[in-house]
Amino acid sequence: MSEHTIESRWARLGILFSIEPSQEPPDIERLLLDTARELSTNPRLFSLVVTWLVEHGFFVARHRLKHLVVTELEPEHQPVLGLLLDEAIEHGAPAELRIVRDVCQPATASRVLFNEYSQPSLAAIAKSTASELSKRWGIWAPPVELKRDAVRPSRWILDHNPYALGRVIRKGDLRTSILETLRLDLDGKAPSVSAVSRCTAATRVAVRDALRSLMKECAVVEDDPKKGIDGDRKIYLAVA
Repeated sequence: MSEHTIESRWARLGILFSIEPSQEPPDIERLLLDTARELSTNPRLFSLVVTWLVEHGFFVARHRLKHLVVTELEPEHQPVLGLLLDEAIEHGAPAELRIVRDVCQPATASRVLFNEYSQPSLAAIAKSTASELSKRWGIWAPPVELKRDAVRPSRWILDHNPYALGRVIRKGDLRTSILETLRLDLDGKAPSVSAVSRCTAATRVAVRDALRSLMKECAVVEDDPKKGIDGDRKIYLAVA
């Protein structure tokens, strides 16, 4: 099986699949988008990813994920991600993930979540056994049973994904999204505060405050400090 499958990428993040973890560290936010796209054909991901979010939700750069949902996730897959996040929050994942859940749109017509129940007789069963949360999203799915024994602890994740340490230390806040957007989407640099604001779906005021903190942490640098945080200047990831 390819090292770039959904399972291999989640294995690199600590879900106990019987498969070799991917060699490359996953882009967590885009992995969540891909999971939403594939979930209808891969039901076993449902409870496992919800459990991972409950245990490790602060690894998610939530402002970046919010931006990617709005700009990249197809409407038919948004209710799936919304349900994953809603179930996770209900079971104890960070409430801050609601900023992502709230931009996901429910299905326009109710349907089964998993393709294996698409036949009319099975769809009726899926509807009758669906959770109330899934009905709100318009995709019938059973209640989630967490599988905590199938998810590794944070220490293992950090040992195998050292880049994620800053994510969990900052609890996935806006600083996290700025750093991960610079690292993963902008080749380490942004032309302006406005560009960072657009790519993190956050206000300029919030981005300016976060950048001030990141500069104090020596995590980012500016090309012309004399212009100040409000100036039209480039922002770079600091070189370690």
